[in-house]
Amino acid sequence: MPLKAGPKNAAAIFFLLIMFAGYAGATETAPSPKATIDHPAFAFSPVVAGTEVTHSFPIANQGQVPLNIPGVYAG
Repeated sequence: MPLKAGPKNAAAIFFLLIMFAGYAGATETAPSPKATIDHPAFAFSPVVAGTEVTHSFPIANQGQVPLNIPGVYAG
């Protein structure tokens, strides 16, 4: 059954548009940290067993809130 033009239907459509506009604006996400690493992998050259080797992985936070790194593990 099609809707007929009239003040009641116009008011209902206006109400629905306002509700949808409010809902559409509510989909924004909260600020979050964003860790970025330019080179996330590194291949060490062969080393003698027992030799300590190190490499630095600079990590930057491109997010809008502080970045928390609770631990780092070799994998």
